[in-house]
Amino acid sequence: MMHGGLELARPRRHKIRLWVWLILLAALLLIWFFPRLAAVCPAKLHHWDEALGNFLLPRYTERLAELTEQNAVLHSQLAAARDALTENEAFRSLTGCGRAEGSWQPGQVVARRAHSVTLSCTGEEGAAVLDPQGRYAGRVTRSGTNDTCEVTLVGAEDFSCAGLAGGYAGLLEYSGDWTLTALPADCGLSAGTPVTTPGGYWLGTLAAAPQPDEDGLTACAPLTDTADLSSTVFFVKIG
Repeated sequence: MMHGGLELARPRRHKIRLWVWLILLAALLLIWFFPRLAAVCPAKLHHWDEALGNFLLPRYTERLAELTEQNAVLHSQLAAARDALTENEAFRSLTGCGRAEGSWQPGQVVARRAHSVTLSCTGEEGAAVLDPQGRYAGRVTRSGTNDTCEVTLVGAEDFSCAGLAGGYAGLLEYSGDWTLTALPADCGLSAGTPVTTPGGYWLGTLAAAPQPDEDGLTACAPLTDTADLSSTVFFVKIG
């Protein structure tokens, strides 16, 4: 009886092995078939892919279309930003106002006030502070504790900064907008003239030709391409 029971179990083992071979054969056929189907009839395969996706994940096709559209918009914005940065670098190189050289350390803004910020880095008093694009934003006014430093941004009442434009010197003012004041009334500068600090840090460009003030002796002009004072990260000059 024992021997007969063992003999009766053998056909079931053969049947299980047969199913394993059939599954493997089906998998091989799918691997061989689908690439050729995609080459011959890509639209049909795409339709099957969408049908399977919608079956496994509700709104699969709709979500995929939304993500594809968002990806295209992001790529377009990235390309536009890259072109703008390249143009900006070429302009600075042409005018001899390249990015500031030397050693710089990044500092995250940990506290913000009207015209000053606290950065998570050290800095010597008087050290220049730039925004992420390398534009002059202010200076270190106090080294704090716990590896922090206090930075006074352009626009503070006690902040004075000269601006050099085309061989003429003016004073930088900020009240929501950047302005270069105290220029000679007959300076003859035009829109697009680069403006830097005496140390060579980038302040921006003249957004328009200087207009004479009421006294007729001085002139002022608005600036563009100026520092982003709302940035969450700034760079502090080392040494």
